[in-house]
Amino acid sequence: MAKQDEPKVEARVALWQVMDKSGHVRGWLFGTVHALPRDTQWLRPEITDALAQADRLVLEIAEPLDQTVAGEALASLAGTAGLPPPSQRVLPAYRDELAAVYKNLGLSDADFTDTESWAVALQLAAIAGQKAGADPESGAEPRLRRLAAGKPVTGFETIHSQFGIFDALPVRQQQVLLQEVAIEAATEMDEEADMVALWLKGNDLGIAREASRGFLADSGLHQALLTDRNRNWADQLDAMLKAGATPFVAVGAAHLAGSDSLQRLMMARGWEIKRVP
Repeated sequence: MAKQDEPKVEARVALWQVMDKSGHVRGWLFGTVHALPRDTQWLRPEITDALAQADRLVLEIAEPLDQTVAGEALASLAGTAGLPPPSQRVLPAYRDELAAVYKNLGLSDADFTDTESWAVALQLAAIAGQKAGADPESGAEPRLRRLAAGKPVTGFETIHSQFGIFDALPVRQQQVLLQEVAIEAATEMDEEADMVALWLKGNDLGIAREASRGFLADSGLHQALLTDRNRNWADQLDAMLKAGATPFVAVGAAHLAGSDSLQRLMMARGWEIKRVP
């Protein structure tokens, strides 16, 4: 976690141009953090200018965050009668971490009766993040929506399809997800704070390293949550560009880092990618 007495550095959040073979800029790729401490200063003129030139904003999910809608989507997928309590679904080595998270957040197994492990993990991560000061309303997406006022906003996924990806995870991968989220939440979100610091510096190599740790170190989870989704998004973006769109694409920063990043997949489809200084 960044020390309180470290000097503040001007934000250099990474932004990439998508160009055709003739060198014309056809769109932009921007990595986001979905929940940030309030008053985090990350916007820079290059981002504002790119969004002004774009004809649309493309996010993971088009609709603004709505807790009621998200709750209904979660409830429609996450329930299975007769499940053992979450503390019995994790390996014994992880039970102390889960108990510590429960105690810190004022929760217990009873709050997750018959709730599948992936949904327990997502809820614990969200609640722990908010307690640590990460506010979804202060995330990058709400700010981008305001800046894009008047432009169409589209999404690669819906809230139901995104939850459906987690719901389709095998039991063992759901167990790994819950265990690793418990570890991260028990450490008071130090890893999340590290990721935000890397993001503000535009350190995509550091983000790639972080995105290969924790639950994403599991090959199955990495494939399902990053690689497969990136391939799907690249197909959608490729079609969008070929149809003449000039989109500003903003998705979670981990999707724009590493060997299976959205940039690399777009390059494989014949597009040129250039980082904006």
